[in-house]
Amino acid sequence: MRILLTNDDGYDQPGLIALENLLKHDHEIWVVAPLHHCSGTSHALGLYSSMELREEGFRKWALEGTPTDCVKVALMEVMKDNRPDLLISGINPGANLANNVFYSGTVAAATEGALWDITSIAISVQVTSSTPKPFFGTASFVLESLMKKDIAGKIPEGTILNINVPAVEPDGIEGMKWTKMARFAADMSFRQLEPGRVFSYDRYRSLPVVDPLDSDVDAISRSMVSLTLLDSNRTSSAVPPDLELTDGGS
Repeated sequence: MRILLTNDDGYDQPGLIALENLLKHDHEIWVVAPLHHCSGTSHALGLYSSMELREEGFRKWALEGTPTDCVKVALMEVMKDNRPDLLISGINPGANLANNVFYSGTVAAATEGALWDITSIAISVQVTSSTPKPFFGTASFVLESLMKKDIAGKIPEGTILNINVPAVEPDGIEGMKWTKMARFAADMSFRQLEPGRVFSYDRYRSLPVVDPLDSDVDAISRSMVSLTLLDSNRTSSAVPPDLELTDGGS
C-alpha cells in the first residue's frame, strides 16, 4: 500500500518517525510534513507567504507551511503521479478529543485527505501532567493492530478516523471503543505571565464534558482507545427552520 504520512509537529519529530518505522517494511511510505511546529493551526493555509519544499531523504520532504499545505503540495505536486492509497497524520503527542478536534492540525491534515477522497486517519496519544512523555510505542501497537484488521479498507468514504490512545503501556489498554466526539462544558484557561498583559494557555487540565456517555473523552479516561468517525461534509443533518425564502430579485 502507498501511504502518505504527515503531522503538525514537524517532519523530524518522534511521533512521525515512529509511524515511518512501523509501516516502512510492509508499505511504500511517502512523507510530506511541516518544517516547523504547527500545532493548533487547524485547517489554515499559508496563502500569503511562499513555501519552500526541502527534500530530507528518500521520499521525504519538509514544507515551510501548515499541515493542510503539506497535504495539498503532496497530492498536487510531490505525488501527482503516485496517488496514495492511505493518509495517516500523527502520531500527535497529546490527545485530540472533543472541541480540540476543531483546532487540531493533525485532524485537519487527515480531513484534507478525505476531501480528496483518500482514506485518512489521524492518530494521537494522550499526554498528561503525570505522564508527559508520549507513549508512541502504545500508539504504534494500536495502529498495527488496526491495520491487521484492514481498518484502511473499512473506513466509510468521506469520513476521517480519529484515533486517540491512552497514556498507558500496551498491556494497560482496556479495549477499543467506537465513540462520539464530546463537547467540553468549559474552555481551556489562561495563565497570566504578566497580569493583564501577557497570557499563555494552560495545558494538561481535565475539562468537564457536557454528555460523557460513549464519548472520546470518557473512553480515554477509562484507558480505552477511542475510535471516532468524523465527517468531512460539514452540512448539518438538522432540519432547516421554516423560513419564507425568495427566489431572487428585489
